[in-house]
Amino acid sequence: MGVRYEWADDTKLIMNLYLEQPWTWKEYNAMTDEVMPVLRELNHPCATVVDVRRMGALPRDGNVLQILLGVERTMPENIFASVIVGAPYIITVFMNMLMKLRPRASRLALFANTMEEAHARIHERYRQMFTETAKEPEALP
Repeated sequence: MGVRYEWADDTKLIMNLYLEQPWTWKEYNAMTDEVMPVLRELNHPCATVVDVRRMGALPRDGNVLQILLGVERTMPENIFASVIVGAPYIITVFMNMLMKLRPRASRLALFANTMEEAHARIHERYRQMFTETAKEPEALP
């Protein structure tokens, strides 16, 4: 299992990231080091969905808040939303702390129970933010 990522579809509007037990913060950091430049190089707005429904317990090989702060610092400007799917209580606690420390995180972060809900929330935010260039979800961007 571990950590992995994939595009939700060919539009490259949404990148899905998965945390599945067993995994480590080292693996997570390596994934974000790989993903952030890919997202930054896109010539259009994009979003991430982080599926934590199968993540299990948080690994002990890192400081959660420090890692989340690092991810927020390296997140490209073209990311307009980041949805966490199936967040257990401990993740919501850390995300609430991050959102208090970093205003940008509070503007980007959303929560959902399913991948379908996450994608729908991203498409809705896309329409709201980019109304003059917004297209139907099948044709995004």
